[in-house]
Amino acid sequence: MARLPAEQEMSGGKSPRQKVWAQIRKQQDRFTQAQIAQRGKVSEDAVKDYVKVLLKAGFIAVIDSEAVGTMCKRNIYALIKDNGVEAPRLTKKGEIVTQGSVNEAMWGTMRRVLKGQNFDYRELAAFASTSSQVVAEETAKTYVFMLASAGYLDCITAPVLGRRARPGRYRFKPNMDTGPRAPMIQRTKQVYDPNKNRVMWVEEKGDEDDLV
Repeated sequence: MARLPAEQEMSGGKSPRQKVWAQIRKQQDRFTQAQIAQRGKVSEDAVKDYVKVLLKAGFIAVIDSEAVGTMCKRNIYALIKDNGVEAPRLTKKGEIVTQGSVNEAMWGTMRRVLKGQNFDYRELAAFASTSSQVVAEETAKTYVFMLASAGYLDCITAPVLGRRARPGRYRFKPNMDTGPRAPMIQRTKQVYDPNKNRVMWVEEKGDEDDLV
């Protein structure tokens, strides 16, 4: 079954996986799938599927088991690698989906490292990159353009086109610090903010001609 768009999949700003992850972080030292499903108000199937890939990716581990009735046992888990507030985006094979983590890196950099400072997309890419994850300048350019269009950034200096082209400079708006989860750039070319559970901006025809 195809996944719903993020704004339709979310409930109160949280997808089923996000609810599962939030409960895992709360009960990190010892938990069962049943406890996560009950306390997170998520279906047992959703918990089972996500626990399976979290195990493969090494975020959680089986630390014990307990009897259920006379014939069955169930696993007891612990969180061993905390990814932060945002639920790890994983494939069925337990491989990390990098797009979301790159956005998280840029969003966190704007909120903390570059807070109150002017920057261009090249500087954002450089500051958000690490030895294990490099943020491409083109990715940062698109993210800056979309967030500026959605009202998260003030344009301090407009970009200059032509032979002496230079990128525009921006500053993160303190009143647009909506929370720890990075706004998403969706395939429909709109900005969805999971902190507010709301689409913040939709690109209109011709907007993409404005360079950053």
